[in-house]
Amino acid sequence: MTKITPEKDLRVETIRGLALFLMVAGHVIGSSSDLGMKVPDDSALRYLYDSLVYIRMPLFTAISGYVYALRPVNTGSDLSRFYKGKFKRVGIPLLTVSTLFFALQMIVPNTNDKPQLSELFSIYFFSYAHFWFLQAIFCIFVVIALLEKADLLLSLRNYGLVFAAALAASFTSEGFPNLLSLDRAVELFPFFLLGLGLYRFSEQLITRSSLITMAAALVILAGIDQAYLLALIDLGEADLAVVGTALGLAAISLLIARRFYFTPLAWLGYFSFEIYLFHVFGTAGARIVLTRLQVEEQWLVFAVSMLLGLFLPVAFKLVLERIGPLHVLSMAFFGAKTRVNRATAPLQKKAGGLEGDASSVDARG
Repeated sequence: MTKITPEKDLRVETIRGLALFLMVAGHVIGSSSDLGMKVPDDSALRYLYDSLVYIRMPLFTAISGYVYALRPVNTGSDLSRFYKGKFKRVGIPLLTVSTLFFALQMIVPNTNDKPQLSELFSIYFFSYAHFWFLQAIFCIFVVIALLEKADLLLSLRNYGLVFAAALAASFTSEGFPNLLSLDRAVELFPFFLLGLGLYRFSEQLITRSSLITMAAALVILAGIDQAYLLALIDLGEADLAVVGTALGLAAISLLIARRFYFTPLAWLGYFSFEIYLFHVFGTAGARIVLTRLQVEEQWLVFAVSMLLGLFLPVAFKLVLERIGPLHVLSMAFFGAKTRVNRATAPLQKKAGGLEGDASSVDARG
């Protein structure tokens, strides 16, 4: 039987679309009462945010690892070429789009943050807005390439040892510097390895017994987390980190192992990198305009912000594809040339296969 690769599997695009939807929703709501929509801590949206906090970015990262396993580095790979490709794919959009966002934050009224021009240089080297993920994923690629060159991820035994070490390090991520978001990279590295392992060692890791165990663990861990959110139990910071990490690992393992196909999410997943980079322009813009119009209905603001956050980046990419002179901007904004007719491609194929590349920050370059 021909093995369906992530590149040809719209089920992977579907869960990537799901991760993207959750990520945008999280940014619309905001991680605290003074960010995003500035919702109060006792609101339903805040509860929704907190309930999914252990899945959003970890799932995005795990999919990166899963798709990376399609074209991994090996002992014969040219690391300089690999790193150059990743910088082109990740670093160039990081520099251009973060600069654009920084400038708009400075000049547009009613933004949640008003940076000073003197802070511009720091955004390229330290966590800034949602661009920290690009820094963190680049750090992960640097490390993963070295591990691959050393043949440390080819056997299940060695993979397990590296995964255990990465998991242990993730609980000490606060002790790592914020330079290039290294602390966040350490926190997310186990999830990248999880995605890689679920593809590379699928026959050993995805079995009936393992799925039953993960499902049972997820039910228990989700119950503990919900009890904590509802103030039914009290957990210390260390205990909460263990529960949250284990919950994320179990949930993501099940999502990848039992991935499904859903056309709208697969379509979103196909534009994952574009939406990730530019969604904040739509979400923040919608919030600012609705505030000026004195629209205060929470769920209406959330819905409009989500729509613009998801579809404005797609519209922007399609404009670049269709207007010849603007093609040159595609490299600066997305680290890759535009591809014509990409918008309809996911809808023209069946779930069993898709010809083309696995387009996102995790695969291209």
